[in-house]
Amino acid sequence: MTVGGNKLILALVLSILTYWLFAQSFLNIGPLVQQTYTTSDALLNIAVSLTSLFTGVFMVAAGGFADKFGRVKIMRIGLTLSIIGSILVIISDFTFLLLLGRAIQGFSAACLMPATISLINTYYHDKERHKALSMWSIGSYGGTGLSSVFAGLIATYIGWQWIFIASIIVTLIVLLMIKDVPEAKATQSHTSKFDFWGLVLFVISTLSINIVITQGGDIGWYNPTIIILVLVFVITLTLFYFYEKRKREPLIDFSLFSSRYFIGTVTSNFLLNTSIGALALYNIFTQQHFHLTGFVSGLITLPYMFGVLITIRIGERMMETHEAKKPMKLGSLIVTLGILLLSLSFLPTPIYIIGSLIGFLCFGMGLGFFATPGLNTAVVHTPKEKLGIASGIYKMVATIGAAFGITIFTTVYLVIDEHVSRTTGSFIAFLVCALFMFLSFISTRFIIPEAKEKELF
Repeated sequence: MTVGGNKLILALVLSILTYWLFAQSFLNIGPLVQQTYTTSDALLNIAVSLTSLFTGVFMVAAGGFADKFGRVKIMRIGLTLSIIGSILVIISDFTFLLLLGRAIQGFSAACLMPATISLINTYYHDKERHKALSMWSIGSYGGTGLSSVFAGLIATYIGWQWIFIASIIVTLIVLLMIKDVPEAKATQSHTSKFDFWGLVLFVISTLSINIVITQGGDIGWYNPTIIILVLVFVITLTLFYFYEKRKREPLIDFSLFSSRYFIGTVTSNFLLNTSIGALALYNIFTQQHFHLTGFVSGLITLPYMFGVLITIRIGERMMETHEAKKPMKLGSLIVTLGILLLSLSFLPTPIYIIGSLIGFLCFGMGLGFFATPGLNTAVVHTPKEKLGIASGIYKMVATIGAAFGITIFTTVYLVIDEHVSRTTGSFIAFLVCALFMFLSFISTRFIIPEAKEKELF
C-alpha cells in the first residue's frame, strides 16, 4: 500500500464504521435483541450503554498505548477486538456473553479512534490531511446518522445478527487492507515503564463519572450510590492529577492543556457533542406525543446525515482559505439554529414536522462545518509524540459530552412534562440544548487564538 493514499483513507474510514455504524446500531434494536436473549430491561439497558461506557473510559489510555507501542499495532488490536466482540454478541443467547461482547466492542472503539486519527496526522500533510480528516468525519457522523435506519432495515427484513456479521466482514477486509502499512509511533529517547498506577486512577475516576452521568437518572441523583461515585471521582481525579505531575512519562501530559488551540477546541467539541442529546430527546418526545413509530421518527432525523455530508468538505475548504475558527464558529451557530427549530413543538403537527426536517438539516450542516476544522485544530497544534493521547482526549470529551447531553436534556424534559406539559417540557429542554450550542460558539470565539493556523512541527 502507498502510505498516505486513498486506500489507507478507505481502510481508516471502514475501521471506525465498526463502531459508529455497526456497534452503535444496538441503540435501535433493543426490543429485537431482548426477544433473542429473553433478558430484563435493566440488563438490556446495560448492554446498550456498555460499549459507549468502555469507549469513553479507555480511549485516552488507548491513545497513550498507540503513541508508545505503535498506532498500526493498536489499530490491528482494535479491529481484532471488534471481531471478537461481534462474535460474542451473536453466538448464543447467554446474557453474560452479550455483556462481554458489548464491553469488548467498547475496548475496540477506544483503540481505533485515537490510533486512526494519529495515523492520518502521521501519513498525510497539508491539504491531503484535511481531506483525510474530512473522510474520517464523514465515517463518524455519517455512520451515526445512518445507523438507526440501517439497523431498522437489517433487523426487520433479515435479522439483527446480520448487522454484526456485516461488521465482521468489513473488519476482515480492513485487516487485509492495512497488512503492509508501516508502523508509526512516538520517538522516545529512553525506555520508560508503563504508567500502570496512573491508568488505574484514571480508569476509576472516568468510570465513576460515566456511571453517574449515564445511570444517575435511573438510580436517583440523591441516591447514596451516586453520591459515593461522585466522591470517588473527585478523590481519584485529584490523586491522578498530582501523581501524573510527578511522573517523568505520565499517562496524560497536562502540558497539552497549556495550548489555547487544544483546550479551546476540546471545550467547543465537548459542548457541541451534547447536541446528541437532542436526537434522543426528539425520538422520545415525538413517539410519546405524536405516537410515531421509532422507524418514522428516525426517518425525520435523516436530513441530519445529509447535512453532514453536504458541508464537511465545504468546512474543509473554508479552513484552507480562512482560519479554522470561521467554519467552527459558523457550525456552532447553524447547529444552534437547528435546535431552535426543533424546539417549536407548540406549532401544529404538520408545520412542526416540516420545521423538524429543516432543523435536522441545519443540525447536520453545522456539525459538518465544525468537524474537520475542529479535529484538525486539535491535532495540528500537538507535538507528534503526543498525537495518540491528544486524539484520545478529543474523542473522549465528545463521548462524555454526548452522555451529558442525553442525561441533561431528557431529564429537563421529563421533569417539566411531569409538572407542566409535554410540549412545554420539550420546548424548554431544546432551549437548554441551544444554549449549550451557543456556548460552543463562545468557546471557539474567545479561547482559540485569532492568528492563522500554524503547524508546530
